[in-house]
Amino acid sequence: MKTWIGWVAAAAMVSLVACGDDDADDTDVIDDGGGETDMAMEPVDMGGDPVDMGDELDMSMPTCELTMCGDACVDTESDPTNCGECGTECGTDEVCSEGACAGMCADGLDDCDGACLNTAADAANCGDCGNACGAGEACVDGACGCVDGGVACDGTCTDTNTDPANCGSCGTTCGAAEVCIGGSCGGDCGDLTDCDGACVDTTTSNANCGSCGNACPRDQACEAGTCVAPSCDRGETNCGGTCTSTLSDPANCGRCGNACASGEVCNFGRCADDCAALQTNCSGACTNTNFDEDNCGECGNACEAELNCFRGTCRMGGPGLP
Repeated sequence: MKTWIGWVAAAAMVSLVACGDDDADDTDVIDDGGGETDMAMEPVDMGGDPVDMGDELDMSMPTCELTMCGDACVDTESDPTNCGECGTECGTDEVCSEGACAGMCADGLDDCDGACLNTAADAANCGDCGNACGAGEACVDGACGCVDGGVACDGTCTDTNTDPANCGSCGTTCGAAEVCIGGSCGGDCGDLTDCDGACVDTTTSNANCGSCGNACPRDQACEAGTCVAPSCDRGETNCGGTCTSTLSDPANCGRCGNACASGEVCNFGRCADDCAALQTNCSGACTNTNFDEDNCGECGNACEAELNCFRGTCRMGGPGLP
């Protein structure tokens, strides 16, 4: 307000001078009005402050997809100190199950220090309480890994079988004229297709279906190079008419037709010498028998259609797949 009044006063003085001096030419008026430069500078300085303040607020905004209780981001469905709502604390012999204090966890949930969690899918407690997955990894059937196979390199999942920037292992980069095929840098892709240095099977690749870069919609799958309604269950790939999981099938590890060598196992779409922690080698397929409906409790023990596998037992309820 003071600056605005100052501008009005200055304008009035210039007007009076111009009216009172009939002999003054235009040059004199401009010279006497040197304050015009100061007047133009003031709005620029004032205008810069709100932009700086806005940027600072955006950078400091906390993100919480659950519930903020004071300064903490908590899951009121399982937090025994904020069960159901902030400040509701369960008793010493109680747990927080599905947002309510109870004597035991609901079916399909595990008691992790009073918090009832789905250890088949909880990345902070994957397969067992306290077993946290690495950055970029997800918890799939109680095992840490990348949902679509591969390895997390610098927090981002990638297929080290085909990624020329992480070929075979994180950080291994192929040369400018090389491609990545089967986890090794080479000169050409053979029967596969070169998509920016990655050798992919465009007949089954959801990201490169039929041609490089042609991604299928989420509700479709790539079969015979065409995006169609999936003929296989979720998480399975149609390999020559057979539905299988390329995450664990040693005959189709990572992609159809990619067979692991004798003695190797298929672990999250990669042939390896052994299975990861909390997983069991079932004929070359790495799986967590606590949650695998085809190998529940032990290899080969398949649950009936209406039952789920929880803690190695076929039963009604249980976590299943999200």
